[in-house]
Amino acid sequence: GRSLINEKGVNMGLVGVIADIDARKQGEEKLQLAASVFLHTREGIVITAADGTIIDVNEAFTRITGYAREEALGRNPRMLKSDHHSADFYAVMWRDLVANGFWHGEVWNRRKSGELYPEILKISAVREGDETLHYVALFTDISPMKAQEEQLRQKAHFDLLTTLPNRALLADRLKQAISQSHRRRQQLAVPCLDL
Repeated sequence: GRSLINEKGVNMGLVGVIADIDARKQGEEKLQLAASVFLHTREGIVITAADGTIIDVNEAFTRITGYAREEALGRNPRMLKSDHHSADFYAVMWRDLVANGFWHGEVWNRRKSGELYPEILKISAVREGDETLHYVALFTDISPMKAQEEQLRQKAHFDLLTTLPNRALLADRLKQAISQSHRRRQQLAVPCLDL
């Protein structure tokens, strides 16, 4: 504030401006919360410009992919592409993303080391009106889950002691062979050896 002094030098009052800083403080708190979530979440986060250029990644991205933040900035997420999926797969992904503003599914990508890994990927378009400003991708490495599935499959279809195929796998393969022979109108022979 400042004092109002008349021509005789007498203080006539005080003029001040009171600003409501609550809204600004709340905005700053929201930004701090968003930054904290970005930093501490276990999911990898990639933020790109509308043209696909990476403008930010979080620490989980670095931990999962092996690429440092500095190595990712300015590049395209295609740097993680594994060649596991067809061009049609990506065409459908982008068609859904453009039409709906959102896509999610399972994707195989490649770490900096060259190792393939599966992930659950969710991509959202950040729009202002009809214009897409950014894309935000969140992903979770599901390698441990896939390894556990493989162990369960191994236990279900192979003998634990000999690692030879068991009855369950034989029954499954026999069922497939019978279905295939019906479709092709062929005969099927099954030899059985008594050990």
